[in-house]
Amino acid sequence: MEDSTLKNEPPDGFPEKIVRATKYISCVYISVLLIAMGVILAASIILRFFFDQPIAWSNTITRYAYIHIVLIGAAVSYIEGSHAQIEVVYERASNKMKMVFDLIHYAAVLFLCGVLAIMGAKHVVTMWHVHSPILVNFPLGIVYLAVPTCGVIMMIYILQQLTRLKDRKKG
Repeated sequence: MEDSTLKNEPPDGFPEKIVRATKYISCVYISVLLIAMGVILAASIILRFFFDQPIAWSNTITRYAYIHIVLIGAAVSYIEGSHAQIEVVYERASNKMKMVFDLIHYAAVLFLCGVLAIMGAKHVVTMWHVHSPILVNFPLGIVYLAVPTCGVIMMIYILQQLTRLKDRKKG
């Protein structure tokens, strides 16, 4: 028995495979960070409770990991369509008007993601030589790297959606 959603999906092309791989890698990265956060915080709590010696850098590194989880998670959420949407007008619009709405939406978000990617990359370069006071050899540019990464992931998805929009116009 076939799933009805699979019938409506376009055949997998190169853009879909890139988006699927990007989403998979992002989810694995987020999962690894989340597990690492749990282990580090648990170890710090146990050491504080039993030995009165918590891990000094545990809160700092988990805060940095949380920033990556939130920003890259936002990009994955956008790919999955999990962001809040108001569809009252969109659902009542004609197919041609829906394409106009989609085009405006994708153009605006693509522009904002471009700003995130470019400005975020500039901050990464600027902050790469700055080190955290607690983590001496840890460049803060790694923390800022989450911003352009989020922008690029969302741009990849939007470009794939724009190719679908072009295909939808043909059909």
